[in-house]
Amino acid sequence: MLKTDRDANSRGVLGVSRFVVAAHLLFAVNLLAQPSAKAVVRAPVAGVREALLTVNHVRVPSKAFNTARDIFIWQPDAESPTAAKYPVLVFPDAEETGQFRAALANVQFLIDRRLIPPMIVVGIPYLANRSHELSPTATGATAKNYPNAGGADQTLQFIVDELLPWVDARYPTMPVRILAGHSLGGLLALYAMESRPDAFRIVIAISPGVFWNDGATGDSIALRLATDTVRPRTLFVTSGGQEAFIDVPTTAFAARMSALLDSVKTNHQLRYERRQYPRDAHSMTPLPSLVDGLRMAFEPMLVPADSVVTEFSKRNVQDSAEIKSAVDQLESRYAAGSAFLGVPGVFPEEALDLLGSYALQVKQANLAGTLFRENRDRYPSSSNAHESVGEALVAVGDTARAVEEFRSSVALAKVESKSASVLVRAQARAVTAAAQEQLQSLHAGGARDN
Repeated sequence: MLKTDRDANSRGVLGVSRFVVAAHLLFAVNLLAQPSAKAVVRAPVAGVREALLTVNHVRVPSKAFNTARDIFIWQPDAESPTAAKYPVLVFPDAEETGQFRAALANVQFLIDRRLIPPMIVVGIPYLANRSHELSPTATGATAKNYPNAGGADQTLQFIVDELLPWVDARYPTMPVRILAGHSLGGLLALYAMESRPDAFRIVIAISPGVFWNDGATGDSIALRLATDTVRPRTLFVTSGGQEAFIDVPTTAFAARMSALLDSVKTNHQLRYERRQYPRDAHSMTPLPSLVDGLRMAFEPMLVPADSVVTEFSKRNVQDSAEIKSAVDQLESRYAAGSAFLGVPGVFPEEALDLLGSYALQVKQANLAGTLFRENRDRYPSSSNAHESVGEALVAVGDTARAVEEFRSSVALAKVESKSASVLVRAQARAVTAAAQEQLQSLHAGGARDN
């Protein structure tokens, strides 16, 4: 189990609340069951400048533009890069180095905390004229202000029909696409939901130019999204309180979206949220918007096991059927969220471990053993999963098999202790200490070491 309160078993339920608080501090149990990712951590070398984030700079041929396009490809640090497949985040504002660098750093941060799955980021700098390449056809006053507008369809042809197939052929991708754009890039992202509705599962429209064509473009997009009963999609729209020229029309667009979603008598498939950042001007909205948008998008796959255990502790729940029912409900929730987003995954190890730990705390050793064994079978290389099974075996008196599990746990923790991730190394140390303590106790009690 999560290694926090070693003598809680002797205190029964009274030890649980302390156990839960400590576990919550040490581990983020609202986790996504994706291949674990790790930041590259190396000892600093004096006088050597080292890049913490690196990207591949590639040239992708384009028939749409009749030339090759400069593209940046970023891959997350992951435990099993050869086996894993990743969603693809498309970022059409990569010419702004500071913004793109911040985006990559924040994506890696969210991956490290397992709030989003590991994903590949594709950065697209504009080719020649940003206002042309990112904008739909303009009419009226918009056409006067943006005389070169109208290249959005050409850009989407390149992204959807050329770039993404090129990436798929060379990188381990899954068919889940995310489009996050700022300003005219945000308008492009919204326009893509209408004009290429099957291309992107998740769209983050950051300070989008929904003033386009006196708001008619935004109205058309809102109506199309609200009446789509087929495609499960997510839309996150933001603006800043210090950018009135964007904030006012975005607020009107958001109100229109909400009204349509409330009134249209169809079973729409859209998850939608609008967020305003009162203190932010136009140049600052990309920073919080990308983080919040990605967190909102993948929230259906988060498992609030800590909240469930905390509530059980408050009510002193000891009934195994109620505990098992909660586990089943969380598993169903996770499966539904995974299916909606199109991101396959296995129920999070840490969540099931915490629920099994609670069962063991309240003397439901058989249920705990069942949950822990399921976890071990799903995550056979996890030292903590094996250690937890060992504790359940001790609780039912099967000391010989418990010794086997503890020894497996120690061996696996040696591998984990070499990880670049500080969190993984700390967990490995805690698991090793717990398993060795159990082995010493069992040997002192005369348990047979097979």
